[in-house]
Amino acid sequence: GDWRLAIHSPFGAQVNQPWSLALTARLRETHGLDVQAMHSDDGIVLRLPDADDPPSGQAAVFDPAEVEERVRDEVGGSALFASRFRECAARALLLPKRNPARRSPLWQQRQRAAQLLGVASQYGSFPVVLEAMREVLQDVFDVPGLVQLMRDVEYRRVEERFPDARQAID
Repeated sequence: GDWRLAIHSPFGAQVNQPWSLALTARLRETHGLDVQAMHSDDGIVLRLPDADDPPSGQAAVFDPAEVEERVRDEVGGSALFASRFRECAARALLLPKRNPARRSPLWQQRQRAAQLLGVASQYGSFPVVLEAMREVLQDVFDVPGLVQLMRDVEYRRVEERFPDARQAID
């Protein structure tokens, strides 16, 4: 009974994952829905529970200037960002070990990193936060590629097609 929105996109998971984050945020804001997204190398599938009408496929198209900011806003609270922050903080020696001869349990490292992130996130220019954000946006995601894709859609170098959802059901 739930609506599904499928986006076929051959641009890879590095483009599709940040695109699904931005799209999920947009649908959550505009429709007030708890949207669930799943991405892969060849597309995105969104599940829209409790939606009366399907959203327009046009919701997936972003202004190229807007999409990077929207992804940056969404990624800050993700588990991916938290894990990258923990790795960056450990490299920067901000998460010291209690006993240098023994490894700290992972749950303890996560707990300390979460406490540090809680404090560091209050300072937007904290170097470890900036490095973790850079890693996620440039190394894990291909946000410049996503921005270029939205530019290509805007200038009609990439064609988009939006079939009528009601026809697709029949």
